[in-house]
Amino acid sequence: MKNGIRNNGSDSLSSAFSDRRRYRGSVQDDATDPGERRLRQSRAALAGLTQALSASERHSTEIQEKLEALAETNAYLRNKLAEAERKMVMANHLAYHDALTGLPNRRMLLDRLNQVIARPSRHLRRVALVFFDVDGFKAINDRLGHTNGDKILQEIAQRLSACLRATDTACRYGGDEFIVMLPEVEDEQGAAVVEEKIRKRLAAPYLVDGAMVAVTLSMGAAAYPKDAKNCHDLIQLADVAMYSVKSEDVGTPDMQKSADFARRVSVD
Repeated sequence: MKNGIRNNGSDSLSSAFSDRRRYRGSVQDDATDPGERRLRQSRAALAGLTQALSASERHSTEIQEKLEALAETNAYLRNKLAEAERKMVMANHLAYHDALTGLPNRRMLLDRLNQVIARPSRHLRRVALVFFDVDGFKAINDRLGHTNGDKILQEIAQRLSACLRATDTACRYGGDEFIVMLPEVEDEQGAAVVEEKIRKRLAAPYLVDGAMVAVTLSMGAAAYPKDAKNCHDLIQLADVAMYSVKSEDVGTPDMQKSADFARRVSVD
């Protein structure tokens, strides 16, 4: 009985050792098999490449998202810049133009007049200023309303712009007062020709709310360098010439003499 038990235990141990030797032999065979080793290396390399590719794709996605965000920011900044440029252009325009009529304002007129007068005398010919306003414009506003009065001023501005030369400047000086600067006219006759064009263009009645409205304009003029040597005096003399025309009906001969040439334009 003891011999049987001992034999069974011996057989079990022998079998275990035999299995262990076979396992070790198998592992050794695998380790020494070049094909198996290359296969495992290839699988490991493939797994590493797969992991690297996945990381690269995640990184690429992050970069793409950042690029899209930068593109949106760039577009936003471009729009803001364009808006700022439009506002700057508008502000510059309003600084030198009348908001109602779009004509150059007093500031631009003075700038251009100073530039013309500052030219060397050998390049400078006669510069004429034509100063006019709308007679009884307050009564027109009271009768037709300020909106319709503004329409008349806008129409005057459009007609002026249409009949002047490229070198001339039509300015809304203030209220219903306008000044036209005529640079480089040879003599009074040259200025008179342009004045006549202005007179004819402004002579037609004005259509306001379906009705034809007639107004009258008083116009005076002065010239540089004959009448004045600077901008301020030139504008003042043209203004005096205009008011001398207004006062003709009440008789003011002294004021009439102060104008180099002046006339009244009637818009029937």
